[in-house]
Amino acid sequence: MQTDSAPSPSSACILVVEDKAALREHFAETLRDLGPQVTVETAEDGKQALDRLADMTRPVDLIISDIIMPRLDGEALLEHLHRQRYPAAVIMLTALGHDDVVVRCLRRGACDYLVKPVSMDDLLASAANALQHRPLVGEELDVEYDPLGWFEVSGATSEAMLFKYRKFLGLLERFRIPEPTASEVRLALDEFGRNAIEWGNRFDRSKKVVFGCRILPGKVMVYVEDEGEGFDPNAVPDPSLDPIGHVVRRQQEGKRLGGYGIHLIRNLMDKVIYNSKGNRVVAIKYLR
Repeated sequence: MQTDSAPSPSSACILVVEDKAALREHFAETLRDLGPQVTVETAEDGKQALDRLADMTRPVDLIISDIIMPRLDGEALLEHLHRQRYPAAVIMLTALGHDDVVVRCLRRGACDYLVKPVSMDDLLASAANALQHRPLVGEELDVEYDPLGWFEVSGATSEAMLFKYRKFLGLLERFRIPEPTASEVRLALDEFGRNAIEWGNRFDRSKKVVFGCRILPGKVMVYVEDEGEGFDPNAVPDPSLDPIGHVVRRQQEGKRLGGYGIHLIRNLMDKVIYNSKGNRVVAIKYLR
């Protein structure tokens, strides 16, 4: 897993690419709060960023870049990094917040996006998460997206893939799905994704995972599919009926603590449907 070799946020190297000098230095100073050993370099546009990267003795761990810049803008920089399969996570900053721009950046390998004006708390949280999960810009990601309420993301099995998918779930806010429904859908999808990666594909990066979401009148449909052997969801015991026995059984089987995922999802969503093999699940949440 990539996360096994991820740098600690307290010992990372970060490159900030921003054409406005005051904002550039403010971002850099804020990011140094991540830890005493954090190194933050800066560049005023994409062209200077590529020159800085070429001169460095080792790759940086995280690149945070504005989109609209002179000489070489953020999207062109991202495209260059993607083609080179540069081994860093990338966060994009945009003053636009347009879905098409966000989706283009995510499709080209960005792991996150922040809409200006950026809260410094959001900047620190996004940087720390990106360093922890290390979704690399060179990873291939297939994206299908319809701004009217449908998207599907697929790629190699990794927790970094799930991290990127969460960013697409952030687009749910554009459809004004009320709380707590939006949070329940995100939580269910997160649990689905972890199960597909850990138990379905068993962290096998040669296998793909597919995450999708469709917004329809009166309901939200989400689905996850892996390439594993599948399982019988009806054979999974309800851990809430015997919590202590559940913990003992998992310890005897050499499994981590947990196992409440399916039970949790069934309580969060209104309908959960598995295919006959058990490696594809569709969950429906009605908007009341």
